[in-house]
Amino acid sequence: MASFLNRFTRCCWLGYRGMQQPLPATPRQWIVTDSARVLADGNVGQALGIALVDVGVDVQWCNILCDVQMASSAELLPEAIERLSTGASNIFATQEDRLFHIGLAIAGDTFQLASFDRAGRVLSGRYDVQEHAFIFAPLGMTVLDKSFGGKDTSIVTRGGLRFVSVGGVEYEILQTLSICKNICGRGTICWRCRRPGSDEDFVIKNVWANQRRHGFDTEGDLLRMARNHDGVARLVCEETVLQSDGRVTTTMSLHEGLMRLGGIGGLPQLELRRLVLQPYARPLGEFSSKDELLQSLRDGIAAHSYLYNVCDVLHCDISDNNVMIHAKTRRGLLIDLDCAVKVEGYRWPKLATKRSGMGTLPFVACDMLNTFSEPQAPWHDLESFLHVLMYMCASYSGPSNTPREDFDIFDSPMDAWMTGDARRKARVMYTFDDNEFRGFVDSVFDPYFDDLKDLVYDLRTALFRLRDSEGKRDKPDHDMILEIFDRHIEARRAALDRAATIEHARSMSSADTQASGERRNEKPSACYASAASNDGTIVIPSPPRPRKQTWSSGSQTSDGSERTLVPSRHPSEETEESKQALKVSLPRKRKRTADEEQTSRSSKRRKVY
Repeated sequence: MASFLNRFTRCCWLGYRGMQQPLPATPRQWIVTDSARVLADGNVGQALGIALVDVGVDVQWCNILCDVQMASSAELLPEAIERLSTGASNIFATQEDRLFHIGLAIAGDTFQLASFDRAGRVLSGRYDVQEHAFIFAPLGMTVLDKSFGGKDTSIVTRGGLRFVSVGGVEYEILQTLSICKNICGRGTICWRCRRPGSDEDFVIKNVWANQRRHGFDTEGDLLRMARNHDGVARLVCEETVLQSDGRVTTTMSLHEGLMRLGGIGGLPQLELRRLVLQPYARPLGEFSSKDELLQSLRDGIAAHSYLYNVCDVLHCDISDNNVMIHAKTRRGLLIDLDCAVKVEGYRWPKLATKRSGMGTLPFVACDMLNTFSEPQAPWHDLESFLHVLMYMCASYSGPSNTPREDFDIFDSPMDAWMTGDARRKARVMYTFDDNEFRGFVDSVFDPYFDDLKDLVYDLRTALFRLRDSEGKRDKPDHDMILEIFDRHIEARRAALDRAATIEHARSMSSADTQASGERRNEKPSACYASAASNDGTIVIPSPPRPRKQTWSSGSQTSDGSERTLVPSRHPSEETEESKQALKVSLPRKRKRTADEEQTSRSSKRRKVY
């Protein structure tokens, strides 16, 4: 079959050249493939097929232009179609400039075309190869521009570099940050880009979104409402991608050819949009320390509060991908308002009038999993922040994307989060008593995050365990969750300050002890050496006066620099090691004055913003 198609392709090229029609810059050829596909029994196996590629390139999914699958009889045509679906999934996952994909299934004397895009799969009718010229469909893609085969020609390549224009401004694509591997959905692709001649980073988001309708806000509209908050991604430009004929690029326009061949309608109507965003941010998993992780989540909650309380916008898709870390300031950034909705009302709580979708499965609130009639509310998103923290503590064993070894979250007590098992997830969060929940956390958290468990316990209590005077569940607000984060962040900073002070005191004590030993071992200098007077009397000078050490919370060290010892905020939580260190470094503990006591109490109430 591949040899037959290649012979026919050469004839078409000669005919096009004779008619002086434009031809592709690089010839194309059909090659036999042996690739992994999902088979009829649901297992993955190897399947033979044919693929169209440019001459001279490797036969990989990122280079395939058209896919052909064959079966021995017409009864096996559905199996060939399913194998085409597997191929389409791989093609969309590896080709960032792919708008749609055409596949051909041949089973005995029957053939059928399949068109795939982000709205789903559209099939043509079934045709007999003896009565219809099926050959023209695959051969058309060998001589026509790649846009006819589903490529996005608005992304151009020059000198090995990729460029894309948004709002009349050209950007160079430096790096692909993320790509959606599912066929159906928004198909979001994010690139890190720069304008030619500039070192300023931008993020361009390429997304298939619902067609703009009256009364419905786009993501760009919602981002404009939040433009005054540093914790929310800032919109630079937004545009709808147009086709070469000036029409909007939509899934319906891509299906027009197949619709005339008997395709099926009723699929979602999506349009391709591009948004230019700042600042450039890094994934949450790249946290450099546990303190940076907590601060990033805290910043995300503060940004969520601004969206909800000031802009009347509810995010509705809190996940580990949508809370990021600013690449320069290392503060938290809330992104992706694809699923966000407007809320209505003048008093708390303001609820969404419609549901925008489920969100990202592992982080969806328990109530949202249990019923689709539950209106989206702010406490659902606040609960999602807790699920993000728990997921991070279970998935990583250190900073900078350090993965856990010999741990599979799908084969752990947290598998209910990954599979969307609402009953089991709600049982853990709602009905487990404190001891049971502590045991659950111990079984899934990596030891690196042991000191974050108390924060998780407090958040779980605030979100699930509080009751009002009537015994009903008391719904937490942003201030309550932020206060818990602030309290734990401040306690961690105070502990670090105490540890630094103890280490400094220990080093100073060691230095003074060493200096004292050196002085005892020194030989008398010339000025203190025994000297004989004129009358022969031996004169022994007095030894030098030793320096007096003073140790107090406001003392001067022996080298004249001022050193302040920060008092313990929670003395009961000090370890035996720290107490012993204090005994060594601070032999005499003086009583605080009234002013110092007042200063200590005030520092406990201070919040970090």
